[in-house]
Amino acid sequence: MPPATRASHSPASRPSPEAGSGLVARTVELTELTLVSDERGTFTVPLEGPGDAIPHELPEGAVVSLVMTFRLGADADGLVFETLRVGEGEDPVARRNLLGSFRAGGPYEIRLPPERLPLGRAHCGPYDVTARLSDAAGVEHARVRYRFSLGRAPERGRRRIGRP
Repeated sequence: MPPATRASHSPASRPSPEAGSGLVARTVELTELTLVSDERGTFTVPLEGPGDAIPHELPEGAVVSLVMTFRLGADADGLVFETLRVGEGEDPVARRNLLGSFRAGGPYEIRLPPERLPLGRAHCGPYDVTARLSDAAGVEHARVRYRFSLGRAPERGRRRIGRP
């Protein structure tokens, strides 16, 4: 089983086959990634180091939004943020969000549309998520891996038979 949280930032530059031995500068730096849920508040995903060994707990059926903050060293066209969520015994769930084009500078903060997590006892357990920020040319600027655990939702408003 992989570590609970693992993040990797692409290096500041990488070799480009077109330029021979030249380097292509990275223009996008992911500075923060946060999970926001009404049920459990916010959880900032560690972008450096191994992070916590215990995954963040979320209740089944929770509505969660991802909020990302990034800076640009140069104009960037067609930024795309993709996530792949994999749970034990579950089919992978992929989401692709087109962010658009941005001018150099920042920080820019983007809140992605909310997503309802699976509901039901069969979906409870750990989930591994890989998030990736790339541009229209397919250049990957950041990749972050994190984990959350889906647990039973608290029982609200339910009455047991025979009890007030």
